[in-house]
Amino acid sequence: MIVSKQTVFHLTLAFFLLPCAAAWSASRTDDGSGYGPDVVLSFSRMDTIQLPSAGKICGVTWMGPDTLVVLNDIPDSLSESGEREVRLVFQDSAGVILRMEDFTGVLDRGLAWDGEFLFSCGDADDGSSILYRIEPDTLMVEEAFDTPGNHPCGMCFDGRFIWITDRDTGRVDRFDNEVGQITRSVVTPGFSPFGVAYDGKYMWISDSGSGRLYRLTGARRRWSATVDTESFMMRGMDVLLLHNGESFWYLPEGENLAIRIQ
Repeated sequence: MIVSKQTVFHLTLAFFLLPCAAAWSASRTDDGSGYGPDVVLSFSRMDTIQLPSAGKICGVTWMGPDTLVVLNDIPDSLSESGEREVRLVFQDSAGVILRMEDFTGVLDRGLAWDGEFLFSCGDADDGSSILYRIEPDTLMVEEAFDTPGNHPCGMCFDGRFIWITDRDTGRVDRFDNEVGQITRSVVTPGFSPFGVAYDGKYMWISDSGSGRLYRLTGARRRWSATVDTESFMMRGMDVLLLHNGESFWYLPEGENLAIRIQ
C-alpha cells in the first residue's frame, strides 16, 4: 500500500466491486535509506464506510473480510433507555447490522480481533484498566487481564501479538495472549498516542497531541516515517485506525465514517 523509494505494495479493496490500487509516497528522506523520522509520506482520501450513527465510536476492528465489529458508546441523551449504553455492534461493509450485544459497565475503549478472540478494555473502580478476552460466538468474557497503563485507547493485532496504545504514558504496549501478559512497551513518537493499526509490514500510530500519523518499522517498532500535515493533521482529535489486510482506514473523532486512504 506504500510507495517509497524502495518498495511498492499494491493492495485491493475486497468488498468493493472495483478494486483500487493504493499508493503512499515518500517525499524526502534523512539519509537516503527511506527510513527515519525525516521521511515524509502523503496520501489521498478515498471511499467511506458508514458506522453506527448514534453515540461515539470508541473501538473498531475487522472480523473477516466483510464484517466490522464496532464498540459504540451511546450517551444517556441519545439512548432509548435514558441511560448510557455501550454496545458491541457487528455490521457488514454496507452498514447492515448483523448482531448487537450490550456491554455497558464492562467495555469502554479499544477493540481488536486476533482471528480467534475479540479484545477490548474497560475501566475498573480503582481507576485502572482491564483487558478483556471475549469469545466471539457467545460474546462471553473468557478472561480478564490487568494493563500497565490507565488509559488504553486503540488496539490492533500484528499476527502474533495484540498492541495497545496508552495515551497517558505515551507508549504502545504488546500483549501476548499465550502468556496473558504485557511483554513489551515501546515509547511512541508523539506524546498522546491513540489509534494503532498494522498493515502486514508497518505499524501506524495516530497521536492526539501532535495531530500526526506516524509509521513504525520492524520488531523494535522504530519510528521510520511521518505523514505530511496536508494529508493528516488532527491535533486535539482522537483518531482510530483500522486495517483489514488489504486497505487502510481512519475514523476522525465525532464522525461515524471510516475513511479509506491511499
